[in-house]
Parts: sequence; C-alpha cells; structure tokens
Amino acid sequence: MKLLPLFAAGILALSGCAGAPHAVPPSGGTPIPPRGSTAVPRPGPAAIAPSPPEIAGTRFIRVLLPGGTREVVLEGKSIRAWGVDGRPVAEAAGRVTLAAVGERIRWNGSRLLGGALDAAGAPDLRVGKREVAGRVRLLARRGDLLAVAVVPLEAYVAAVLSREAPRRFHPEALAALAVAVRTYAAGAAAKPRDPAYDVVGSVEDQVFDGTDGVAAVFRQAADRTRGLVVLYRGELARTVYHSTCGGRTESAEYAWGKDIPYLRSQLCDDCADSPVYRWEYRMSGAEGRRVARELGVPPGKDLRIAVTGRTPTGRAIRVRISSGGVSRELQAAEFRKAAGYARVRSLKMEIVAAAGEWRITGEGWGHGVGMCQFGANGMARRGAGFREILARYYPGTDISVESP
Repeated sequence: MKLLPLFAAGILALSGCAGAPHAVPPSGGTPIPPRGSTAVPRPGPAAIAPSPPEIAGTRFIRVLLPGGTREVVLEGKSIRAWGVDGRPVAEAAGRVTLAAVGERIRWNGSRLLGGALDAAGAPDLRVGKREVAGRVRLLARRGDLLAVAVVPLEAYVAAVLSREAPRRFHPEALAALAVAVRTYAAGAAAKPRDPAYDVVGSVEDQVFDGTDGVAAVFRQAADRTRGLVVLYRGELARTVYHSTCGGRTESAEYAWGKDIPYLRSQLCDDCADSPVYRWEYRMSGAEGRRVARELGVPPGKDLRIAVTGRTPTGRAIRVRISSGGVSRELQAAEFRKAAGYARVRSLKMEIVAAAGEWRITGEGWGHGVGMCQFGANGMARRGAGFREILARYYPGTDISVESP
C-alpha cells in the first residue's frame, strides 16, 4: 500500500490487506462480529500480571507475527519471561534465542520450559527485526514457535498505517484509513480467528511490522481518530480495503460469496493517479507451466489459460486451465494466488496467449472490496473529509466511539 519507490516496497501489503477472503467467509460465516473489548486478559492461567499501562485501561490487540519458525530471537536491554501462571521463569540481557522442541520451549539453548511463555523487555522488546510496544507470548505448536505481540491498539493502528499507506497521502485519507484499520482490528479481537491471537500481521489481515520508525503523520492520524469505529446497525462493520479499484469497487457477494449491504460495488473515479491503475504482466511459458502444475493440470505444449466468467464489474470470477485433454475450471482467485499477488495485481484482468507466453493486463490492485485507498486520497484532495470518505465506501454505516 505504497507509492514508488516507497510504493514498490510496500504496495504488496496493500494488495491483500484487510480483506483476504477469510475476512468475509465465502462459506457464509457471520461477516459482522459483535462488539467487544480488545483488552488483554487479566492474570490467570492464560496471562501474565498486567503492566502499568494495562492497569490504566490501555486497549490491546494480539498480533501473530509472520514467520512460524522453530526459533525466535528476542532482544532488549533486559528480558524477562513468565509462565502461563504468571510466575517468572527466566531472564537475560541483550539477546535470547528461543527454540521449539515439540510442544515445549528451549531458553537460550539450555533450559527446557513449558509450551507457552510471556516475555517483556526494558525499555522495549524486539522480536527478530520488529520492535513491539508491549509484550510477546511465545507458543510451541508441533515443533513451530509462534510469536504473538500484545500491542496497544492505538500503537497498532499507527504502525499498520505506516505500512498500508504512503506518507504523502492527504491527512483526511489517512484518518479514514485509521478508522478502517481500528474497526477491522476491534472486530477481529471481538471474534478471534484463533484462541491465541486476533489478527495476523501480514496481508492475511493487516500488515504490522513493529512499532518503531512510525512517522508522525501516521501517529497523528491515529490520535486524531482515537476510538472511532465504523458501525452498521450498531455492530462493528467489516471495514476491508485495498490499494486501487481501477474505477469501480467490487461487491463482497461476488468476491467472497456473501452479500453485505455496505460492501457493494461503488463507482470510484478518484484513483486514476495510482501507479497501478493500469498494469501488465508477461507470464513466461515456464511460469505458466508452474502455475498449471500447482493447480492440478499437467502442462503440455498445448497449455491454455483463459477467463471463463466475470462479475458485473468486469473482474474475472472463473479461469479454465487445460492441456493434453485435462481441463480444470477454478475460482479466478485461486489462479491469482498461484501466479502471485504482486504479478497478477487484481482480477480485473485480461489473459491473452502470445508466442508461448501469456500477456495479462489489468486495472487496480487488490480484491477491490470496500475502501479504495487511492480513491480515498483522491477524494481528500478534492476536499472531502474522512467521514465523507468512509460514508462513500461503506454506505449506510455510522461512525461512533466504541465503548471500551
């Protein structure tokens, strides 16, 4: 969700954030979660004793840090760890390596501890290359070590903004995105996808890469809109968003199989200055064969890839891959995922065979549902405020302060 050259480094995040298909389950799962608190659980079998900011009422979000590896490196001037019963179990200075051993955690190559630890650092804790403004829970699961950062909600909002939008965006566009980010996070915390965490810190939900290096413009957007969320009939809305719609947003009904009144297609004539309003990808023969194999079609010299169905907005909904008498028709989203979100940037695309390769041209970046970020910026540049922006992309909703 970035501009070139900053855009090139971060636009991949924009392509799928706050709106991967799980956000509005195609199976028909409830798309609008009930309201709830993002506060961290108080002491007990699943949490350490709260720190002073938690006692003061700070709201938190539990973020699964991307990785999922056997080892996690913690760094801090001083590092302390507690067991799930809240009792201290280890401490160190500088750097600690934790490793999963089955369902248990090894501390710095020596002590074998339980399967879950809570860690905090002074003055702050770094997990890998990420600084987290809170504490981290480490969980051993079948030989993998999960790191879940427990981050103050408003710090999380500012940090996500710093990865989901370029600094040059208009303040009103950043404010609108801040409200969308907060609402999405609050809804996820009210109905967690996993007992151990609320959101994933990647394009599966919203990109979170730590709390350090967050520019003032992003902190200001979060502070200015502190506590504000989008509600639909009194419940938290699913405020999904994407980089660039290419002229018209998509309906959740066609993207994910669930009609949601405030996530229906909207004309958007404000994102034309996006670097990916138009795009082209040349898929080589070798890459086309890789994609075909991954999607279950053994590729031969007669490999064909074609769009076979479209939504009313012109986005591909079905793709057929065929070769050697084997033919498979699948969801276009499956093809895009296999080809790569950074290559096939949206489903608003055309596929044309050309001299042993495929020329794929399209418009926009991302799933196209909800708020178009470059469209929001275009609106702001025309004088629209963040409330007007949110009303356009989530029609029929209200903006309110969520009860803590």
